[in-house]
Amino acid sequence: MPVNAIIKRLQNTLLPDTVILSVDYENKNRLQLENGDMIENLPPFYRVRLQMTPGPGSLIHTEVWLPENWNGIFIGTGNGGMAGSIAFWLLPTYLRQNYAVANTDMGTSRGRESGIQNPDVWKDFGWRATHLMTVAAKALIAACYQKPPRFSYFTGGSTGGQQALSLAQRFPEDYDGIIAGVPANNRTNLHTYFLWNHLHLRRANGEPMFQTEEIEAITAFAAVFFQNRGDGEPGDRFVSFPQGDEAVIDAFLKQLAKEMPALHPEQLSALHAVYSGPVNPKTGERIYNGMPIGSEAFGCGINDCQQAESPHYYPFIWAFGKDYTAASFDFADDLDHLNHLLAKDLNANDPDLSAFTRHGGKLLIYSGSADPCVSFPDAMRYYQRVLQRCGGYETVKDFCRYFLFPGKDHGNGGYGTNAIFANDNRASDLDALRRWRETDAAPDFLLAVRQTDGKTEFTRRVYPYGSPQFDVSLPCPPACCDRYTAQDF
Repeated sequence: MPVNAIIKRLQNTLLPDTVILSVDYENKNRLQLENGDMIENLPPFYRVRLQMTPGPGSLIHTEVWLPENWNGIFIGTGNGGMAGSIAFWLLPTYLRQNYAVANTDMGTSRGRESGIQNPDVWKDFGWRATHLMTVAAKALIAACYQKPPRFSYFTGGSTGGQQALSLAQRFPEDYDGIIAGVPANNRTNLHTYFLWNHLHLRRANGEPMFQTEEIEAITAFAAVFFQNRGDGEPGDRFVSFPQGDEAVIDAFLKQLAKEMPALHPEQLSALHAVYSGPVNPKTGERIYNGMPIGSEAFGCGINDCQQAESPHYYPFIWAFGKDYTAASFDFADDLDHLNHLLAKDLNANDPDLSAFTRHGGKLLIYSGSADPCVSFPDAMRYYQRVLQRCGGYETVKDFCRYFLFPGKDHGNGGYGTNAIFANDNRASDLDALRRWRETDAAPDFLLAVRQTDGKTEFTRRVYPYGSPQFDVSLPCPPACCDRYTAQDF
């Protein structure tokens, strides 16, 4: 069919509360974005730009890229942080493989103040924008190719991991398979953890508690400390499974004080608070788990938390106004208010995945053991709750598996895993998900790899939590969050 006819077909697609801003046929092997960035080595495709307004306070932007030589599969992609713009860097990888692919700014392009007392922004960011992106993409696919996708998959990490779990819980028929990486699904309590760390890592005069050299030395010593306890392999610069109970924290800090005698007692006390995690002062209830020992030097770790503003402060702005300060936060009453307003939209904590299972969906969840941003015990605890709700590991393993990657931080930095593959042949995690959904060949392991300057430093098979090969005896570090309330679901 002529290009103009397909463009007209796309422009005539009827989508509720949606305006098609533009449809362009891109066939020049490169695309210059509106911000000036250039993406190259692209196959011919149709670029569709959408604007959605499902509520009076909404403004959602979405892009759907439809390759001329489509392989029949749709990939939805997640965003990161507060989003606010299309995550263009994620789209070319899938387009080059002839997937139809989409991304959304999650309704936050107007900045964090647009969410102040605006439930439409809360809904859009928490779940609505991702679902509407999916509905729109499938409608455009049907219009463009005159048939629906054979399979639809979603992949995202961090905020994208929140999007992933929200889809599995709220819209179980949107996708046939989902990858939820380092998921920020317990969002209100996660951001309270950021705030707790921020308050404990700044001195009374506002100065940072630690110098960069001290932070790096603490992380380096953690690897030695845990190897001496039998964790990890000789030569590792990271901690494979940092246990965070009170006895381990106390033992670590005692040895750290000997290793780094210049540390002040105030610094050791701050570390104890950060490793232990935030606690409700009225009830003693743990709000969120602590920062994993051995993750201090990585993104959203100590250095980020002791800056002038707490990392990712926007939920507090949304709930309390633009002039609200971290020092004002009450970890009892204000936390209750925060959850009352935001938890039902921003959190994705429901362990009941039965509808997703009935749809035939497959879900891969993973964390990194050295991630101080969305630390692994909370995701592990969520998976435990799925096991409890859905029949135990022997049942759940047929549709949901959780993997913990040694030494992986929140992204691809850190000292441990910085690449994940499906198998020894270096197929992708998406390949593993597709094989699981399309041929029922479940991934018995994923491959953790560290690559530096094109060289492979190590490879390790990582087995799913709950399987006989998972070699950690503790079911979950005791410093897990158990604060899940009815309004989360």
